[in-house]
Amino acid sequence: MNSLLRFVLPAAALALTACSQSSPPQASDQPPVTVIQGKVATWSGTGTVGVPELNVSAPVGTDGTFTLTLPGDASLTGRTRAAADVMTSLNCSGSLQSSQAGTLGLVLTGLNARDASGTRQLSAVEGEKTGLLSRRVHARAWLYTDGATQLRGTVNCAGLLNIPGLSNLPVEVAVNTQRGWNVVDLNLNVSANVFGQLSGSGTAANSTAGSATTTWRTMAELQAQLGF
Repeated sequence: MNSLLRFVLPAAALALTACSQSSPPQASDQPPVTVIQGKVATWSGTGTVGVPELNVSAPVGTDGTFTLTLPGDASLTGRTRAAADVMTSLNCSGSLQSSQAGTLGLVLTGLNARDASGTRQLSAVEGEKTGLLSRRVHARAWLYTDGATQLRGTVNCAGLLNIPGLSNLPVEVAVNTQRGWNVVDLNLNVSANVFGQLSGSGTAANSTAGSATTTWRTMAELQAQLGF
């Protein structure tokens, strides 16, 4: 599966924060979503976006907009993993603490696109230059879980960004899920010192965006925004 963070987000050593098993998990304030409302940043003519391994696709208009219906429970049978390990799908190393043992999950972060200019992989990401030697990456992921749970911990997502010289990118995760598809925001910050040494950190938390339209880009387009 395509990883939304396969292009520019690194991974850091995991430090787990234990959650109490005695109290029931608290669901996110945001309701689960059933569709992805998207717009492809660079689009030509008409075509489709989709996730072949999940057997879902949607037509894309000439303006790059689309509505992709997310797969239901039956379509995900055999494709989920322990919710505590879902961040590994984003090339992040380590696992999380799940407040509800046995909860299964799956992360969707990338789409295959085909239009008049060809085929390519897209992610819901945006880059920003926050200073001469600092950059910020915002990425959105869709996390399915088969029950409500709290995911807590710190993982190394250096492999997500795949930036040479960046081997440790600790991302603190604090996500509360409901059964179904939950929207998660990842915010990553990377900076370099005068000696060219890179460091970074980030967070992953429930998004307040819900079904708001999200812009999708290629890795090359994200790297052009960052301009390291």
